[in-house]
Amino acid sequence: MRGKLTTRFIVYALLSVCLTGAELWLRNALASNNGRIVFTSRRDGNSEIYVMDADGGNQARLTHHPANDSDPDWSPDGTKIAFTSSRDGKRQIYVMNADGSHLKKLTDTRDNTDPDWSPDGHTIAFTVHPDWMNDWADHIAVMDADGRNRVRHEDHGMHPSWSPDGRAIAFVSSRHGNNEIYVISADGQRLKRVTHDLASQHRPAFSPGGGRIAYMARHEGFLHIYVVDIDGTNLKKLTHNQGHHWDPAWSPDGGMIAYYTYTKDARDGAKIHLMTANGQHLRQLGDSHDWHDFQPDISPLGLAVSRTSKTTTIWGRLKQRASNVR
Repeated sequence: MRGKLTTRFIVYALLSVCLTGAELWLRNALASNNGRIVFTSRRDGNSEIYVMDADGGNQARLTHHPANDSDPDWSPDGTKIAFTSSRDGKRQIYVMNADGSHLKKLTDTRDNTDPDWSPDGHTIAFTVHPDWMNDWADHIAVMDADGRNRVRHEDHGMHPSWSPDGRAIAFVSSRHGNNEIYVISADGQRLKRVTHDLASQHRPAFSPGGGRIAYMARHEGFLHIYVVDIDGTNLKKLTHNQGHHWDPAWSPDGGMIAYYTYTKDARDGAKIHLMTANGQHLRQLGDSHDWHDFQPDISPLGLAVSRTSKTTTIWGRLKQRASNVR
């Protein structure tokens, strides 16, 4: 008995040291590359666009307007950010440089949200909301990155997400009575339903490899993050804590997912978190406060952390060994 207790103590002591080392390794790895996370925050009273380092540090405000700015999305080269703003009345799509300069309005009709850049950076897909005069449902539209050549792409859809090869767009549709995830080819000719669930689905995000889609769905009263293969198989729930978990965003290497959590107690605010692609929670990004930080998007320029690192390998082995000690 004493031997088992001694072994358990040694293992957990080593595990604590290694966990600390893993956290330091993670912090250094995240801070040393060019990865940045753009997000929306209400900390100043209304929704504005901010950026921060991948470890949560060096936060900076990019937009300054009394109207709401939201839905930020990095361009593929990391030099621009598309977003939604209500500064001209209805919600419209804007674009700005990554430092907040050279703001440009791309749309000027209807009510438009959810911009998503195509992988080549030439096109932006977005959601067009109904005006109740011409439409009775949301639909997906695409336009050139400068706002020209706007084309209606898909009826009865919202929350578009381009595939990494630019050949398809994932989106949400209620065409069969419930919000489900669909994928349509870039030419609009081939439509495929991905999910078949009674729970309402939202905010799909293609993985960088193109084989999986992360999204959020309601489960037992809470919204949680799920991933599923594009053929609808291998469904996995990634978040399990109480609270609502929203807006998954993949790291460029597909190894991590950023998201935000909003608890039932509104005083806790919304917090941005980072987890591995298999659902292991890594950390909360930013300070503990009652601000509302949400809608994260990870820059394509960084946040690629090797999953074959010696530190993580030792970390995983020690955790497995500790779980086997009884």
